Order: sequence, then C-alpha cells, then structure tokens
Amino acid sequence: MNKHLLFIIAGSLLSFLSLPAGAQESNLLHFMNTTPQALRSNPANFPDSMEMYFGVPFLANIGVGAGSPLSWSDIFIHRRDSLFFNRNLANLLSDDSRIFADFNYDIFTYGQRFNNKHYITAGLTVKGYGEAGLPKDIVRFLINGNAAFTQKPLTLDASFFGITYGELSFGYGYHANKSWTFSGRVKLLGGVASAYSESLKATLATNPETYNLTGTTDIVFKTAHGNVFDNIGLGVDAGIYLKTPLKGLELGLSFIDWGFIRWNANVTEHRGVKNNQSVSFSGISDISSGSDVMATFLDTLKNQFDLEERDSESFRTLLPGRLFFSASYNVSPDDRIGLLFRTDALQHFTRSGVTIMYNRLIGRWLSASIGNNFIFGLGAFNPSIAMNFSVSTFQFYIAIENFRSFYLRDMDGIRMQLGMSIALY
Repeated sequence: MNKHLLFIIAGSLLSFLSLPAGAQESNLLHFMNTTPQALRSNPANFPDSMEMYFGVPFLANIGVGAGSPLSWSDIFIHRRDSLFFNRNLANLLSDDSRIFADFNYDIFTYGQRFNNKHYITAGLTVKGYGEAGLPKDIVRFLINGNAAFTQKPLTLDASFFGITYGELSFGYGYHANKSWTFSGRVKLLGGVASAYSESLKATLATNPETYNLTGTTDIVFKTAHGNVFDNIGLGVDAGIYLKTPLKGLELGLSFIDWGFIRWNANVTEHRGVKNNQSVSFSGISDISSGSDVMATFLDTLKNQFDLEERDSESFRTLLPGRLFFSASYNVSPDDRIGLLFRTDALQHFTRSGVTIMYNRLIGRWLSASIGNNFIFGLGAFNPSIAMNFSVSTFQFYIAIENFRSFYLRDMDGIRMQLGMSIALY
C-alpha cells in the first residue's frame, strides 16, 4: 500500500480519529433564524430583521461531528482501580453497525436583502464526510480468534466511503408575499480526495480440529485525489418557507446537497490479487495466546489477501443529500417550540431522525435553544444545546449536539458547530 493511498484514506475518511448524526448541519440552528447559519439547512429561512451579513473570514463556521456504536466504557471495563478489555464487545454491535464522521469549514459567507423582496447569498466552504461498516463478526474474530467460527463460516460484507471537497455557492431567494419565501442555491464543487468500496466481501471457514482457515475474498475499491480543478461537480439546494395563516405557525421544506462530483485525477483501482480464489492457512484458536501470535497472523492475512493497484477510469460519487421538514410555533414573542424531520441519503444507507426543540430570546442579544434528536437506529436520547450571542454587529454562535452523556468515557458521538458573523439590521 503506497503513501498516496495512505494519504487518501486518512484525508477523505477524516474522522475516525475525530468526531453521530447530522452530517454537515446542526439541527438546532435550523430554528435559530436570528443567525444566518439557519440558511445552511433551508436557504429560504433568511433572518427576518437582517439586511446583510458577512461571515468573519475563516471563522464564519467550523463544524465537526462523529459517531460510533461503541464508547470508551464499552471497550474497556473499569473494576475498582483496574481497566480490563471487554472481550464481549461484539455483543454490543449489530450486523450493520457503522462509524461515521464529517466536517465543514466556511472560508467566506455573505448574504444581502434587496427591497424586502429579494436576497442573495454566496459562500466558499470545505467539506468532508466518511463512513464505514463495523460488522460484529469481524470484531468477534479479532478478539477471540477463529475458534468462535467452527460451527459456521465467518462472512464479511462491508463497505466504506469517504469524500473531501471544496464548494463555491451562489443563492437567490424571493419573498413572494408575507407568507411564502422560495430560495435555491447552485454549488460549484471541486473534489480533493475520495475513496469508496465497490466490493468488500470475504468468507472464512474454520476446520474444527486443526483450526486452519479456508477462504475466498472479493475486494475492490477505488481512490482518487487531486486539486479542486481536476475533479469537478455540481450541487443544488432548494427551500420553501411558509408563515401560515395560523399566527405563529411556520413550516419549512428543503433539499440540501443534491449533486455529484466526477473524479478524473489520479484514479486508482485496488483489487485483491487472489479475488475469488480459495486459499488455506493457519488460524488462531485463541487470540489471548499472545500479541506476537496475533501479529504473525495479521501478516499471514496480508500476504494471502494482498492488493494490486492499477490506473482506472474516472468515476462519479453522489453527495450526502439531506431532506428537512420543519414546523415551529411562536408561543410568545420570546418563546418558540419546533419539530424537525430529517433524512440523510448517504452512500451505503439512509438515516432518519426527528428533533424537538425549545428556543428562548433573552433580551435583544441572546438566543438559546435546547432540544433532543430521536435518531432511528441510534437511540432516543441525543440531547443538544445551542446559543447565539450578539455584541453590536458581531454574532457568535455555538451548537453542541448528540452528546448522550456528560462523561467523555461514555460518549459514542458528538457534533459541534461554532462561528462568527457580522450582521447589519
């Protein structure tokens, strides 16, 4: 595996060393239309009283997030003053468990309203997203060896995907009347790095007497990297915002990041040398027999299932698209409640969730929100907090979401977003 491949996987799958749910946008900020960040998830949600805004260059928005089915306390068990590795770790996983992470970084943002009817927006952003499967049988195999698979073969059918790219966006919004607002954004995209699996399959059968392994694999994945002018793509956002005849009730619908990138530069296909060939080698009856034994076994796996690289044709990846539907109600001039339904169309699966929130305006310069994300497949307890604080024309905001515990060792995911803007009213 050469240095380019290591760079690509480390860069485009960025996050497995960094930061669940919520690729790219904060759910709570969707409702905080005192800040221009509400436009990220619905381009029709331009702040009512704001005439113009500028993101502070390189500080307008910084967002990172990650999630895993496991926390530190799942992996290691504390007993009195000692720390033990959890050998039953695989029981906490499902066959479709995944790890994922994302980041977004705004270099420049701008928006301005004209004649109370029209507004325009523009922005320059760097984004990244990565996800990979974590099948329970692989974890069981790495912990207990292949002795656990004498009755049935070890079967792997996994996938991974990662992408890093730049985005230059231009948006236009139209206030049709006091009730309806329509808006759209066009995004010119430039890919930096990408990696995705076409096939990642393996079957390993264990001889119950000798513990020798016989297996076949089908491993094919592609990578690409280059500058933003080599790998070109296009994306669109669209949004509708309605202030209903029922005073205080507002509805929103938006589609975000529907688009693609065509990868043309340094495209490489990585394929198993012995794909679909039967191979046999010695297994390990008990992984606890020592780290040297495990290291030797992993070297054997590498030799048996080595990869070859070849130049490949260009390929296309879709962006992680998202759908938002929101409903909010102004209980009073300073109090607001909201409900948000969100679906993320990711490369290998779809994830949906519902957010409930409460927002309070505290004086003229402070807006605070609390909420909870109910994420299908990831649990019902994912609390969130957000705050937008203004000093003169400067706005500072921060949102922290999906922290299921106040203790770091019990966290299996978190999302944080913060930034500064200059707002003119």
